[in-house]
Amino acid sequence: MEVRSPTGQRVWGVACDLFYREGIRAVGVAEIAERSGVGKPSIYRSFDSKENLAVTYVKAQAKPRHVWLDAARAACPGDPLAQLHHVIGAMADRISEPDFRGCPLANACVEFPDREHPVHRAAGDLKAEYLEMLAELVAPLPVRDPQGLAYMLQMLVEGANVSTQIFTAERSAAALKEGADRLIQSFMDR
Repeated sequence: MEVRSPTGQRVWGVACDLFYREGIRAVGVAEIAERSGVGKPSIYRSFDSKENLAVTYVKAQAKPRHVWLDAARAACPGDPLAQLHHVIGAMADRISEPDFRGCPLANACVEFPDREHPVHRAAGDLKAEYLEMLAELVAPLPVRDPQGLAYMLQMLVEGANVSTQIFTAERSAAALKEGADRLIQSFMDR
């Protein structure tokens, strides 16, 4: 996100918090104005529209794939399997954070089911980047159907994001790591 004025930063912080906790559709510009202490005209000057604010919010929620990859490569140089486990472990840690309310990208896709809506498109594009990241991590491994494995790992991550909202974060994080390990082993060439 670009650096904004102090007023824009205040609006941004309030909007991000409300969008994540309550949902993008459930939060109106009037509520953002009230909670931030900034008038609606100022919000529209900073963000043009609620839709633009929502798209900006969605894009800001995704940790860039190079950050995940760089951390994995630094932690496990020269060991592709350990790098993959590192990323899965980091994702499991993320769902264990206090106040985790699901993946903001998946939440946005659920709230905006029309695949052509700008919010859904932004979230879907970022999810596709995560799938590409997993495929890149899987590629050097001696596995059959690397693309299929990457897709299934992504589905495990998505399932853990959701199950954390139903069951305990600890159980979901542990199941994600164990499930990923078992899945990877099942794809390994023997």
